[in-house]
Amino acid sequence: MSIKITSLTRKIWNIECNEVYEKSADDSPRFLQIFLQNRNIKDAQAFTDASIRNCMPDPYAFVDMEKAVTRIAKAIEHKERIMVFGDYDVDGVSSIAIMVNFLTHIGADVFYGIPNRNEEGYGLNVKSIEENKDSLIITVDCGSGSINELNYAKKIGVDVIVIDHHKMSCIPNAFAVINPHRPDEIDDYKRLCATGLVFMCIVGLNRLLRKSGFYSRQKPYTRINEPNLMDYMDLVALATVCDVMEMRGLNRAFVRAGLKVIQMRKNVGIGAMIAINKKISAITAETIAFFFGPRINAAGRILSAEISVRLLTTKNPIEAQALAMQLEKLNRERQVMEVAVLEEAVNFADDSLNFVCAYSDKWHSGIIGIVAGRLKEKFGKPSIVIALDPESGIGKASCRSIPEVDISEIINKGIESGVILSGGGHYIAAGFSIKNEKINELITLLKNEITYRCEGNELCADCFLTIATATSVAFMQMLAELEPYGTGNKRPKFVIKNVEILSPMMVGHGHIQAILDDGSGKILRTISFKSCDTLLGDVILNYKRPVYALGTLTMSEWKGKKYISMTLEDVAEGDCRNI
Repeated sequence: MSIKITSLTRKIWNIECNEVYEKSADDSPRFLQIFLQNRNIKDAQAFTDASIRNCMPDPYAFVDMEKAVTRIAKAIEHKERIMVFGDYDVDGVSSIAIMVNFLTHIGADVFYGIPNRNEEGYGLNVKSIEENKDSLIITVDCGSGSINELNYAKKIGVDVIVIDHHKMSCIPNAFAVINPHRPDEIDDYKRLCATGLVFMCIVGLNRLLRKSGFYSRQKPYTRINEPNLMDYMDLVALATVCDVMEMRGLNRAFVRAGLKVIQMRKNVGIGAMIAINKKISAITAETIAFFFGPRINAAGRILSAEISVRLLTTKNPIEAQALAMQLEKLNRERQVMEVAVLEEAVNFADDSLNFVCAYSDKWHSGIIGIVAGRLKEKFGKPSIVIALDPESGIGKASCRSIPEVDISEIINKGIESGVILSGGGHYIAAGFSIKNEKINELITLLKNEITYRCEGNELCADCFLTIATATSVAFMQMLAELEPYGTGNKRPKFVIKNVEILSPMMVGHGHIQAILDDGSGKILRTISFKSCDTLLGDVILNYKRPVYALGTLTMSEWKGKKYISMTLEDVAEGDCRNI
């Protein structure tokens, strides 16, 4: 039974289980029950036992997979050049890297292409096809919407294999199309990212090569050893987390396995990124989302995503360190630009609308996606950010949505009605291009299509905790077993009743630290990020009566010592009378 509480910052809390969970040896199954029930997870065994062995289907279950694998194997045997062409985000970069790393390992003649976001835009282009017409082209994380380009490739006799996961209105005219969103696809793997599909492809390809005797017939002095495909799981985990895929089933298995590979530093480039940042004490899904992802993406946003591909494909530690340092620098530049754009974009928010649509001809198109994400987080609404180009008259838009609103469907309707020029993506993240003069028509379209009333001021928690439980190492270990967290498996949030806020102080760049004390003899450290000069920050610094505290728990390390802290998200009046 859930209850609702109005907080001191006027947010609505929805506490999904009206229980105070207290640690004891015999009630841990009860917390697992609460956890799974709150996430609508029916099969506890399948969730807890998620592994690649248990979850992964036969790659040939996908339409066109066997056809694609056979064609790639033929190209390898006949020494054809193979071009891997991908997108410039983490999923595209990781997709290129995993395919290039595998094909390089087995001695194939492989190279890659990646468009410049600001000059060429998204997807396969005619120029790349013409320049590589003597190659087999494999598009990864793009191609499903490249109808005209693929028709041209077919016309001039170029075989193109599409490995993609974006929604498609029709099946493009390519040699093979691997996409779980194909209308004739039976198996339900629509939540896989492109890198996951590429991994499926190399599993099928490796099996075919082994079966055909490719590895066994190599000459002794040039023998190619069959690769350990699990070594590529770090790249699959990177993309699965950063492309915000649902963290259940096969995706959960991918990320669990990938986190272990990242810890082993199998990829030289990933190892270099970790080495230059001493703050990383543990590798989790959050580490991927908030550390690796922004840096890998920064290259494509500011300069060229080729830098990130080189980082994830190099075997040279010295080169990897230089590239990792370059990504650090680009990421800092991106952060400065992001802050400036976000300050302007928040002014477009309108309480009367179910969405935020911000636009300007002064914004860099490379950072509008991350700004859209920030707006979505801040207001809890689908957010569209558009960088208008006064010279071409064409704006580039990035969208970030909430689970209740499929933004890709709205983009398709905009294309059909002539409001939007082109675009596509996922239900929760997408992009499009639009003529500058069509902005008002776009806003009308969004008003008509986004009818769900977004509850931007609601916070959900799993249950109540005591500080004694919150600071229990055994309880934190139990939470760790439920990772990785993400879409579909949200990190647990808890409410601790009737605590005093002690020793609040401002730290870092706009954060507030404090201590929570419930009078039991146990205390809990907290930090509230970027809360200075906010209503929440004012409450933490000045409220003198007991409060209810809502947040997530983290095991941290400082100067070699581990401690448990709460990331404090909101507070409500103690002994809440509106329960």
